[in-house]
Amino acid sequence: MMKPILYLSFSLIICFVILKTVPYWPESKLQHVVYVFLNSKSFVKAIRATEQEGYVSIQWVQTSAETEVSLAWVAAGAKYKKVSNPDLSRIVVPYKENGFNSLWLQKEGEAWILRKAFSFKSEYGIGEGAYALGKNINPKDVCLPKVQCLEHLFDNWYVIKN
Repeated sequence: MMKPILYLSFSLIICFVILKTVPYWPESKLQHVVYVFLNSKSFVKAIRATEQEGYVSIQWVQTSAETEVSLAWVAAGAKYKKVSNPDLSRIVVPYKENGFNSLWLQKEGEAWILRKAFSFKSEYGIGEGAYALGKNINPKDVCLPKVQCLEHLFDNWYVIKN
């Protein structure tokens, strides 16, 4: 009876350690799928809170325990209008709870883009990657001209590499 419990405990510890190291895995579709799957609840909570506040784009960076930079924009016709002194505390709560120290969300059509989510190497050098949540995302809206940068992960989640 002791051996199965020992094996089960050891297996659970290994799974926990593997899942905690996902951000350090080599950049691949599997890494993106697992990372987004594990963090999708935090991403969706932040997106819904951003929508409730009426913002179309936010940027938040926590540079130290007591220092944060918060920026936000609202729709103003075809352009965005910067909000002075936005309070993003309610939006970034799930991020702080999960140990994140930055967030950049931007609405593109019917999709939400999590910008600067990761860096990757390509033949052109280091690129900035993003994740997108939405239906019918048009590559013309999120990719550089003549570049196919959009890849489906699961459900309505995509990875963008520009």
